[in-house]
Amino acid sequence: MSTEETASMLRRKQGAQGLHINAEKIRDLERGRRVRGWMWRSPETLGQVARMLAHVYRVPDRVVMDAWHRSRPEDPLPVLPGRRGGQPSEESMTAWHALNDRQRDYLTCIFQQDQEAEEEQRQNRYAGAEHRPATEWRRMTLAIYAPADVVGYTRIQSRLRESGVHDSGVGSSVAALERRGLIIAYRDRVYIDGLGDVPRTLVEMTRRGRAVARAALGVRREAEPPAPLLSSWLWKIVLRVARAGAHGVDGSLSGRGPHYLAVGQSPDGRTPSRGFIVLRHPDGVTHGPYLWFITDSGRRHITDHLSAYRALYPGIDTQGIEQIFA
Repeated sequence: MSTEETASMLRRKQGAQGLHINAEKIRDLERGRRVRGWMWRSPETLGQVARMLAHVYRVPDRVVMDAWHRSRPEDPLPVLPGRRGGQPSEESMTAWHALNDRQRDYLTCIFQQDQEAEEEQRQNRYAGAEHRPATEWRRMTLAIYAPADVVGYTRIQSRLRESGVHDSGVGSSVAALERRGLIIAYRDRVYIDGLGDVPRTLVEMTRRGRAVARAALGVRREAEPPAPLLSSWLWKIVLRVARAGAHGVDGSLSGRGPHYLAVGQSPDGRTPSRGFIVLRHPDGVTHGPYLWFITDSGRRHITDHLSAYRALYPGIDTQGIEQIFA
């Protein structure tokens, strides 16, 4: 994409009015030169431009913010515009009110199990467990059609029973939710010792189904930290490597943290990592084990955003971190 093409696409973006974007400004922006125009001195304006560039280049906000800070270290930190708060939509509430009590109970229990599975996957990721695609773990067993004294109750059935809903009407309730696009049902057979192959029903929440359940139950989607800040998990890793200083951290740093943080890595195979840590030999050493060290970008990130992290994660100890870079 040429600078002329980039400028043309940016000019069509909402919020580009008054910025007089042209190819020359894009070239100045990329090469670390001063961009002419009084509006370009505002951190809020720079944040708006960074957001628009992320849309044009089809990358996360953090990628543009990191590149911006590396190539334009003298600029004030861009302040990204806030995301719109997610309010329950009228469509979601209408879909909820169209359900009868039993169907609402089913949707509620399936949603609760979906959220529990999501939290389990999050904890497994933090612990460094092997990544499983969502297409696997979001597909949950609803019912195994065999005597309960042999196979017991599934987790969703247990939730339903606690709500006073028992097994009669499973097929009709599931079918009603599926017709409305709130869940997807899968039917197969599973082998049970002593019984052979028995029928089984699995269910998966659709995005619309989760939106309807969140709206009706008043469950807010867990907010991610604002770009370019890290999750608490990744922030702890960066702090650990920074505190190690010239000694470095064991190269077997566990989990998927390096995919998100390390030079030359990528969390998804498409977008680059943050580049805040690097695996190398210690200074002056040419052989032996590789260790993790903080990069210049990592140091700048800590220095620039330390107060924001302290407000965002008050339970994470950052005492004395300023002295490390003094």
